Amino acid sequence: MSARFSSNVPACVVETCYEHEGVIVPNIMPLKVLKRMRSFTVRPDDLFVVTYPKSGTTWAVHLMLLIKHDGNRSELEGKHIIKMVPFLEIVEDMLNPSTSALRIDAAEAMASPRILKSHYIPPFLPMDISTDDPKAKVLYVARNPKDAAVSFYHFCHHIGPLPSYESWDIFFEEYLALRTPIGSWFENVLPWWRKRNHPNVLFLKYEDMKRDLPGAVRQIAEFMGKSFSDDVIEKISEASTFQAMKKNPSSNPDTFDSPGRKVKSGNSFMRKGIIGDWKNYFTDDQNRRYDELYEKEMAGSGLVMDFE
Repeated sequence: MSARFSSNVPACVVETCYEHEGVIVPNIMPLKVLKRMRSFTVRPDDLFVVTYPKSGTTWAVHLMLLIKHDGNRSELEGKHIIKMVPFLEIVEDMLNPSTSALRIDAAEAMASPRILKSHYIPPFLPMDISTDDPKAKVLYVARNPKDAAVSFYHFCHHIGPLPSYESWDIFFEEYLALRTPIGSWFENVLPWWRKRNHPNVLFLKYEDMKRDLPGAVRQIAEFMGKSFSDDVIEKISEASTFQAMKKNPSSNPDTFDSPGRKVKSGNSFMRKGIIGDWKNYFTDDQNRRYDELYEKEMAGSGLVMDFE
């Protein structure tokens, strides 16, 4: 096992990741960027989208962009939301992370107001938003950890420089041990849940957004200081369904030419976007074991997630 890791991890992780402060981090998120993130200058009018991987990040970004432009979809035509909203910790060229340009550089050069996104746990985020008193607005979207796990497993096979776990069972054991890339779901979600009443934090659940998208649009718009008619809310909602975004070349990450993405038949960034797909993967024993961990980690938090 590589000396870069404090515990035994699969060979695919050794090949594609490193460990920092006990967290597995993909090489496409280099240590030099991770260190810069802490001192990243936050502007008061910044809007951050923070999520655990595969929890509706692109969806939230699309909603924010449409809300920013008052529902005018033409503002997104001919552009791609991956370029419009920098993923702070990622390199531009995922096949050559050590020499690649950095997206954090593009973010620093952006004119205000900026929309920025990250998957990092709070200790790796810019200090000005990771405190108990965030200095800019943060939209946090939480997805139930079982569906997030299944989607993340498939995503690791979609993005070449991420670890390609040999099977769901192997991925599950790493997930249960809180050793998958970007760290623990609990360490990502719960700190933002505890800050949910701060005026600069909007905490939404993926499952609630699926069930009532217009309601979520209204909440995000109010958070961004916007007030829309029902017609505009409906227009934004219709443009932001899974099916609409998958068909839209401006919002489907599959249409973005990015080095390192694997192209396989049926392999897509936007795979299903449903609630409850975990039932097709978790065995009864895996479900029982994960439930034990979930109950232990969530005890006393007051956060209730929907699994179906």
